[in-house]
Amino acid sequence: MKPMWFVAVLSLALAPIASAQDTIRLKTGTIYTGGSRADYRAVLAGTRNQASTRALAGGSLRDRHHWIVQFRSYPGAGLREELGHRGIRVLEYVPDWALMISAPGIPDLGALDVSWIGALTPEEKISPLIAGGRYEAFLVSFQRDADIGRARETVRRAGFELLENTELLPNHLVIAGPPDRLEELAGDDDVAYIVPADWELRLRRPRYRCPGPITEAGPVADYALEGPGWPKDASGNVNLGYSFNSLTTALDANTVRSEIERAFTEWQKYANVNFTPAQMQAAVRSIDILFATGAHGDDYPFTSASVLAHTFYPAPPNAETIAGDMHFNNAEDWRVGSDVDLFSVALHEAGHALGLAHSDDPSAVMYPYYKISTGLENDDIAAVQALYGSRGVTAPAPTPTPIPVPAPSPAPTPAPAPTPGSDTTPPSLAIVSPAGTIVSAYTSSIVVSGTAGDNVGVTQVDWNSSNGGSGKASGTTSWTATVPLLVGDNVITVKAYDAAGNSAWRAITVVRH
Repeated sequence: MKPMWFVAVLSLALAPIASAQDTIRLKTGTIYTGGSRADYRAVLAGTRNQASTRALAGGSLRDRHHWIVQFRSYPGAGLREELGHRGIRVLEYVPDWALMISAPGIPDLGALDVSWIGALTPEEKISPLIAGGRYEAFLVSFQRDADIGRARETVRRAGFELLENTELLPNHLVIAGPPDRLEELAGDDDVAYIVPADWELRLRRPRYRCPGPITEAGPVADYALEGPGWPKDASGNVNLGYSFNSLTTALDANTVRSEIERAFTEWQKYANVNFTPAQMQAAVRSIDILFATGAHGDDYPFTSASVLAHTFYPAPPNAETIAGDMHFNNAEDWRVGSDVDLFSVALHEAGHALGLAHSDDPSAVMYPYYKISTGLENDDIAAVQALYGSRGVTAPAPTPTPIPVPAPSPAPTPAPAPTPGSDTTPPSLAIVSPAGTIVSAYTSSIVVSGTAGDNVGVTQVDWNSSNGGSGKASGTTSWTATVPLLVGDNVITVKAYDAAGNSAWRAITVVRH
C-alpha cells in the first residue's frame, strides 16, 4: 500500500542527525527545523505536509513535487551532484543551508546530511505586502521547472486575468484579480511566491528583468530572507574592495567607472559598509566587475540581451574567488540617464553583492525588475541597515509609485564640455512642480519647474520627453520648462549639468486625458 511505502522510504532516507541550522527564514515567517529523527517523520506526516503526502499516497500529483531540504552544512558541489544522480533537481538556494528541489514522489535522501524537509504552505507563498487588499495585480513566480503553459491554465482556473508580457522572466506571470483568491492559487505546488505587480507590469509594458542573486548552489529564492551578508570586522563595519576586470565600449571608460562607483556610494551612504579600490583582482572581500557576452567562466552565461547583469552573493555562501562579483552583459547598449541606465542596474546589482535578495515592494530598487533610479528607496535602506547597521543618514521621503522607464528619445541640447579637475560630485536636482511622480493633465503642454545646485555651479538644465520632444530649461538654480504633451503617458526627464561635466536627472510621468 502506498502509505506504507511512503513510511518505508522515509525510514531509509532520513538518518538521525542534529541540525546545525535551526531555522529557515522566509519573508512570511520562520520555519523552525532543529530536531532528531523522530522530528523528520513528524514534519513529513504533520500539518505542513499533509496535502502533499495525501496527494502522493493517492497518486494524484504530477511527475515531480517541490520540497525545501535543509542540510547540516552548506550543500556543496559533491552533494548536489549526488542529488542529480538520484533524479533530484536543485532549483534554488535558500539561505540557511537549504535547497528548493523537485523530485518524483518522496525524494531519496538516504545517507545525506539532511536536517529537515518540508513543502511550502500557501500562506508562505503570498507576500506580506498583499495583506489588506491594497493591490489588484500581482507578479506570480512559479517554480523554475514548472511548465509555463500549465501555469497559465492554473491562473485562469483560479479566476485571474493574465496580463501577458513577453519580457518577463521565464517562470513569471502577471495577473489581475481579487486578492482573496490568491490563497487558492498559492495552493498549487508549482507556485513559488506572489508579490504585488508594479505600475509598468500592470500596464503590460516591457521591463528589463533581474534573474536574482546567485550562488554556486543556484539562484537565491525570492521567498527567502537574505543571508547574513559579509562578516563584520571588530569595529562592526564591512570594508570591501572593488576592481574593474573589463569595461563596456558603449560608454566612455571614465563614465563606466564613475556610474558604478556612484552606485556603491549610494549604499555606503546609509549603512556601515565602505567601498575602496582593490589592489588586485580576485582579492579577498572584493567585488570584481566584468562586462562579458555569452559564456564567461561561470555557470550563468549571457544567452540573451534581455538579461542585463547578474551578481554573486557574499562569502559565505559563495567562495571568496567569486563572492560579490558583478557581471554585466556587454551585448547591451549601456547608457546614462535613459533606457539601459548603467547606474540604475549597478545600484540594483550592488545590493545583491551586499547580500540583499529581491524586494516585494514595487517602488524599491531591489524589486525583481529594474527601473531608472536616482537613489535608494526606504525599503532598500531598511534592508541594508538590517544587515550592516545604520550610518545615521536620514532616508529619503517614500516614493508613492515607481518612476517609469522613459522610452528612447532624441538627444537634448549637447551638455557643456567637462572642465578639467577632480570634481566628481553631481549636482542636486529637484522637480518642485508638478508635485508627485505621476500626475494628470488636460492641456496640450505642462510647465515643469524646480531647483538645482552644485559646489562648482550649475551650467545648464535640459529636458526630454518620451513623445520625442527635447529642449533647454530657462534658468539654472531655479529653472522652468514648458513641455508639450501627447494624449496618454508622457515621461519627462530633466537633467542638470555642472561646470565639471557631472550630471543628475529626475523624471515624472504626465498622463494627458
